[in-house]
Amino acid sequence: MTRFPFVGLLSGFILWSVAFLSLYAVQATGCKLGWHQIPVGPSSLLRLVLSGVLLLTLALLYVIDIRWLRPQANAGEDERRMLLRISKVVHIAAAAATFVTFAGIFWLTLC
Repeated sequence: MTRFPFVGLLSGFILWSVAFLSLYAVQATGCKLGWHQIPVGPSSLLRLVLSGVLLLTLALLYVIDIRWLRPQANAGEDERRMLLRISKVVHIAAAAATFVTFAGIFWLTLC
């Protein structure tokens, strides 16, 4: 499989932006439908669904990291390896931004 390192530069923050839009779409829909008033254990249905969106996003970032951003054994080009390293750093920044941006779902008022 040929890996294009430039895709690695974009994938983390593209996934973050899709997750950001999804999170707010779910939050608005859940508030409108009253999911914040449906108890599920010690929390509400809306908080549980939003937590699922966060965990799914972090899992997808991890899968991209494992499957895409590891240097191939036969990748001998210095530029390609350098771009993969830079992609990895950008990807870690996207994961950190995901956690910092979405962490409020655990303690902030949802609606």
